[in-house]
Amino acid sequence: MDRDTLIQQVKNEYARLADLESQEHIIRQSHGGGTSPEAYYEQALEKAIRGISDGKYDDCHSGLEVVEQIANHKTKARRIQDNIESTLHNMEVAEEILASKLDIKKADLRAKNERRAEAIPEMFREMKEAQAQEELDANSPNVIGGS
Repeated sequence: MDRDTLIQQVKNEYARLADLESQEHIIRQSHGGGTSPEAYYEQALEKAIRGISDGKYDDCHSGLEVVEQIANHKTKARRIQDNIESTLHNMEVAEEILASKLDIKKADLRAKNERRAEAIPEMFREMKEAQAQEELDANSPNVIGGS
């Protein structure tokens, strides 16, 4: 599919989504809501158009497929955060096992938890770096010189 057609389909899809959310936004706004759906989808559309123009979505066959791919994409920062949460959960489970009276190799479990504990600060650094890069890439207003 040519990129101009794909861009037009993505524009139509984001316009449709913005229209669907407009009514809900009016209700949320009366309770102190945030950005309007139009502004949110305009930003998403600009990012999608840049991606299409760069060839990022050349494997997509429709605008809806592009929108779904964008919606389902996990950022690097999110993947790292998921990894941190999983590691912390594994540490908690290991501590529960260590506290139990089960006959297992507790020394191995303690060593694994020590390695996990040592890895977490680096994972946090990576996540912060990834978040900062995502803000830069998005030309975020949170970045000096951003939009």
